[in-house]
Amino acid sequence: MPDVAPLANELRLAIHRMTRRMRQQHPTHDLTLTQISALAIIWREGPITAGDLAVREQVRPPSITRVVDGLESAGAVIRKDNPADGRQVLVEITEDGIRRMESYVEAREAWLAQLLAELPPKDRETLHRAAVILNELAGH
Repeated sequence: MPDVAPLANELRLAIHRMTRRMRQQHPTHDLTLTQISALAIIWREGPITAGDLAVREQVRPPSITRVVDGLESAGAVIRKDNPADGRQVLVEITEDGIRRMESYVEAREAWLAQLLAELPPKDRETLHRAAVILNELAGH
């Protein structure tokens, strides 16, 4: 078996640095990165209980309660009764929250597109192939 440890280290660092840089690309700073992360889950998955959100964010329930409180104060989410279980509350994204997420995604993609446009076509093709491979790896 080939020694892939150096490649694993190189990829881990590159992905980490790129993720950190991409997270810095958003039009406003009114939400924290933690709030944006939670809001993105609610945006993608639809209404969710705070407990399920805590599991997906890998934080404890009291921490996610503070995150949801901040999102609610910012007008990005609302809490609604869970029709399936009256003891639970669902967190749902608002129209303002949707606009914010679309704005964040647009800003990140514009930033990345600008960087990609500066690369030679051969490098862009290499990155396209890498994206396909990384998505396959993420599916394992």
